[in-house]
Parts: sequence; structure tokens; C-alpha cells
Amino acid sequence: MTNNFESKVAMVTGAASGIGLACTKQLLQKGASIAVADIDQSAITSLVKKLGDSFDSDRILPVQCDVSKRDSCENAVTQTVAHFGKLDILVNSAGISQRHIREGADFEESWDTVIAVNLKGSMLMSRSAAQAMKQNGASSGAIVNIGSIMSFVVYNESDGLSDGFNPYPHSKGAILQLTRDMAVHLAPHGIRVNSVCPGFVDTQLTDSLKNNPDLYNKLASRHPLGRFGTADEIAKVIVFLASDDASFVTGANWAVDGGYLAQ
Repeated sequence: MTNNFESKVAMVTGAASGIGLACTKQLLQKGASIAVADIDQSAITSLVKKLGDSFDSDRILPVQCDVSKRDSCENAVTQTVAHFGKLDILVNSAGISQRHIREGADFEESWDTVIAVNLKGSMLMSRSAAQAMKQNGASSGAIVNIGSIMSFVVYNESDGLSDGFNPYPHSKGAILQLTRDMAVHLAPHGIRVNSVCPGFVDTQLTDSLKNNPDLYNKLASRHPLGRFGTADEIAKVIVFLASDDASFVTGANWAVDGGYLAQ
């Protein structure tokens, strides 16, 4: 496999932490230029300074972006194209769960907020990126969305993580159909669209689960490999799907889940 990204320009949302950060580092290591996008301005400013110690700072562009807002997504893409001249790759890694909604929010606000980031955000960013890929001379493009094992199944009732109205699996289930629909309609433009569906992964998104060791260990045991995944393990598959080595892969939803869905 070549996985050479030296001529590629990528944007990674949610780049300041977790899977997004792992993707950013791996793409930089493989030679890509990166628009590092996140809602947290201070986090991306700090991140870019750290990355500048290991990589050519000319290949890194910090972009503050709220993916739930159309203007913010369009501006992020505009900045990227203005700086690098094009956009080849989008990784939609920005995401939240119900555990990260403000205290006191009712079920409707929680649902709206998670859907706005996980689903609407992926749609808005993809729409803006696809327009740039078509209009700015890219001979091909790749979009990778982040689904979940909860795109396919529901939380186990005994885990107490859902009452049937948890927006996280709703948002991630919709990512599969978003991926398929975009893949079919963007294929004539040479733009591939796929999703990666992780099992439980040790990131900031799941840190709060460690406050309940019994639940954490139970969730780990649901994976035949007996543990949570790492952000780097998920990022390796995302980077492959973004690469030219995956040139005949589109509309696919890849489970990277330690065997969780095989049971």
C-alpha cells in the first residue's frame, strides 16, 4: 500500500482530541497538508503549536468551526481552499454524546444538540467540502464519516445507557444512510464517501465511563477482543479509506469494533 498523501489537502473536524487528533497526526506523518478544525479555538491553537514542533507548520492550518452551523462550515472550507488551493479529503470526526450535554437539559434539547453535531454537522461539512472538491480542480475526493457500532445495534438494556430516546444511536444510525446517499450521488464527480463505525474507544468521549469501573469493564467484555479500542487503531482505517489505496471503495460502512457486532 502506498498511502502517500504528499499532494493531498485534508480537513479533519474534531481535530483537537480523540479520533480526530489521531487522524490529524497520521495524515501529517504521511505527508498531507491539514486544516485542523475544532469548535474549541484555544485547543486548536495549542495543538497547532505542538504539532509545529514535529511537522512543517506550513502544512497545518488552524480553523475554528462549529459544524452545526452552515456559515461556520462554509467558512472553514473557504479558509482551507484559500490557504492550500484545494481540498481533497474530509474526515468528519466532530461528535458528542448525551453525556456531554449541559446539566439540566431536557430530553428534547439533548436530542437536538447531539443530532445537530453528529448528523447535521457531518452533512453540512460534507456538502461544503464536496462543492470545493468539485469546483477547485481536485481530480478526486474522499469523505470519511464516523458512525458507531450503535449505527447497527442498540445499547444493551442492562447497561442503563438508553431509555429508547438516547440521541447518540439515532444520530449514528442516520450516518450510514447519509454515507450511502452521498456516495452514490457524488461518485460521478470522483468523490468517494465511506464511514468507519468504531466499537467503544478510549477517548474523551468515553472518559466518564471510567467513573463506573463495573460498567466500563462490562462494556469492554462485550468486545470479543476484551477491551476498548484506541483512537490510533480507528484512525488507521480512516486514513486507509481516505487514501488512493481505497480507490474502489465507496458507500461502505466499516465496523472497527474488536468483534462487537460479530456476536
